Amino acid sequence: MLAAIGEHQTNAQIAERLHLSIRTVESHVSSLLRKAGVTDRRSLATAVPRWVAVPWAASSFVGRATERTELLTSLTQNRLVSLLGPGGVGKSRLAMEVAPAGAAFVDLVPVRAGFVVPAVAAAIGVVERQGQPLTNAILDQLGDQAGVLVVDNCEHVNDEVGPLVERILAGCPGITVLATSRERLGLPAERTLVVPPLARRRSARAAHRPRAGRRPYVRS
Repeated sequence: MLAAIGEHQTNAQIAERLHLSIRTVESHVSSLLRKAGVTDRRSLATAVPRWVAVPWAASSFVGRATERTELLTSLTQNRLVSLLGPGGVGKSRLAMEVAPAGAAFVDLVPVRAGFVVPAVAAAIGVVERQGQPLTNAILDQLGDQAGVLVVDNCEHVNDEVGPLVERILAGCPGITVLATSRERLGLPAERTLVVPPLARRRSARAAHRPRAGRRPYVRS
C-alpha cells in the first residue's frame, strides 16, 4: 500500500493492483494518514520509511485455520511471538499470511553470523551514519512508530537476533516482532507457538485403491 502511494497511484489503481475494493483502499489510506500524523498522501509517502514488505506468495493459503487464529490473537496480546518447528513445516508461510499490511520482512536465510544488524537495518531503510552504532540507528528509525517486524529463519543466528529484538522491544514501544525459528529466542517476553505438520489426507483415488496382496472384490 505504501509503495503504491509512493508511486503516486490513485485509489482505483491501488485497488486493481492489490485486488481490493476502492472503499477498502480508502479505509486503509485514511488509517495510514492517522497513524503517520499527516494530512495528505504526499506527506505520507515521505513520513513512513520504505520497509522491505512481506513477500507475496504465489500459491493460495490452505489449512492452518486454527494456527492462524491463534497467531492473530497472540500478536494482539504480545509484542514478541515466535513460530517454532522443524524446517519445511510452514512457519514462514504462516507468518507471511498473518503479517499485516505494511509489516517489514527480514529473511535471515542468506545472513551469516555477524550480519544480522545490517540485515535488519537494510529491511527498514536505515542508512548508516558515521559515528553512530547501527543498532542505535535502527532504534532511532523505528522510534515511536507502530508496526510489525517479521524476522524469518532465525535459528542459525539466534544469539544475535535475541539481543537485537530485546533492544527493539525496550526502545520502540509500538513495534511487535514476529519471529520464525527452530528454537526459541529465549527472551522473557517471548510467546511461542509450535507449528505442527499439516495432516496428510489421502486422496479419494488412494482411499479406494486395493491393498497390496488382496484382490478387489468383483461381483460376478
